[in-house]
Amino acid sequence: MHLNHAKDYNDHRVVLIKRFIKDGKKTVLSFHSHHNGGEEDETLHVVAPNLELPWWDRYWVGLIGACNGIVCISDFYDIYLCNPARHELLKLPVRPFVYPDGCSKGSVFTTNGLAFGFDPSSGDYKVLRIISFSAGSFCLPSVTAEIYNLSTNSWRNLDADLPKIEHPHPCFPALIHGSYHWCAASTKSRLSVSRMILSFNICTEAFGEMEFPCYTADDTRPSLVVLDDSLAFISFKNPYPQRLPSIYEQFIDIWVMVEYGIKESWMKKFSLGPLVGMNGPLIHEPLCSWTNDKLLLQSEDGYLISCSLKNHSQETRKFDICGQRDTLKVIIYQESLVSLSKRHEGLSWWKI
Repeated sequence: MHLNHAKDYNDHRVVLIKRFIKDGKKTVLSFHSHHNGGEEDETLHVVAPNLELPWWDRYWVGLIGACNGIVCISDFYDIYLCNPARHELLKLPVRPFVYPDGCSKGSVFTTNGLAFGFDPSSGDYKVLRIISFSAGSFCLPSVTAEIYNLSTNSWRNLDADLPKIEHPHPCFPALIHGSYHWCAASTKSRLSVSRMILSFNICTEAFGEMEFPCYTADDTRPSLVVLDDSLAFISFKNPYPQRLPSIYEQFIDIWVMVEYGIKESWMKKFSLGPLVGMNGPLIHEPLCSWTNDKLLLQSEDGYLISCSLKNHSQETRKFDICGQRDTLKVIIYQESLVSLSKRHEGLSWWKI
């Protein structure tokens, strides 16, 4: 598979979309660009054939991230590295969960978050897995982390006491300044919850915390994206109650961190809305920034939507791209014809 408009493609990135087709019980990757023969327009043109992942007939399959043409895909149990341009696929080894000291073997553990990237200091690809475990519904969860190195094809533990990531299923964590960012919550007791931004630096393998901007948390879902080379925080109301969806108003506020890591530099840059059901599609969740002045979002009926931030126009466009609701995930991708299988010949690479 090679992308069309190869000359343009060297300069422009492609929108890679993952969706689950319920009728066909299959997960599909599709490749799109708004560049048509070198000219920009408002249409997402198909630039390569769809890539089906037929063995994934399950609902939850996430795009974790993309780096140097390699895409990380996971259902939060099995994790794969895939080069769509070369149809190469590597399944990462499944590591038995190592219970931390003081945690009983009857505890329930789940993958709470994932990240994938390239460490230029070591020349290695890494996958981070954050794991939440609890001894029961009345016990406070504990969180630990482990990291995979492609060079050794193995996992190792990271010594860190972490907060729990909120809403792990939306798109991959926001990547900026070599660090990944998630919305997280630290639960010191069932009556005390402290929310923050959790970060992880792929080179130093160090975690950090940053404060949110001041926003009204009631009935809102937080999300993080990178917008115009800055970390951006999105707060939007859930599209509920659904008893009267045709008249329900929805608002989206976007803050930008002008100086990275400085809480006082949060600035509310955009306020979108009201978005009203009878005049347009309700938003289910933000997905990612497309350009410096456009957001890609998922509608309540599972369609891909763009929203223009240019001159605060709030112009929305609904594309003929849809999947089962909650399964639409988007990342910005750049093709690479470099074969990882030749560099790592001892691993079991598949052809898809």
